[in-house]
Amino acid sequence: MTLRKSTEAEEISPKRDSCPIVEAIKEIGGEWRLIVIRYLNDGPMGFNDLLKNIEGLNSKTLSSTLKYLEAHSIVTREVESTRPFRVRYSLTDKGKSLKYSLEDLKRWGEEWIIEPRSQAGQ
Repeated sequence: MTLRKSTEAEEISPKRDSCPIVEAIKEIGGEWRLIVIRYLNDGPMGFNDLLKNIEGLNSKTLSSTLKYLEAHSIVTREVESTRPFRVRYSLTDKGKSLKYSLEDLKRWGEEWIIEPRSQAGQ
């Protein structure tokens, strides 16, 4: 039996599959997930409200995105007992905890994407 001696680099860096950043991106980094979370960050919304507000998103993709986010406890689905019934989606505490990350992404987007575009168009 041969024992393998670990290197200093292996001791310092986590395994790829246990990196918190990688795991977070796997959970919320799908093409539409963060965008849906961003809109629900403003408050509960119905399916059609989300569909109208998110440009380029179709109903099939929105449906599967909401199901994914609900299965991962980021979004909750509430059926209101009105006639006709209405479904509202809102963020769970887990979803709401992304607020500061979204604010950081907003600042980054303003500084590195929006501002350079507007300067280029001057």
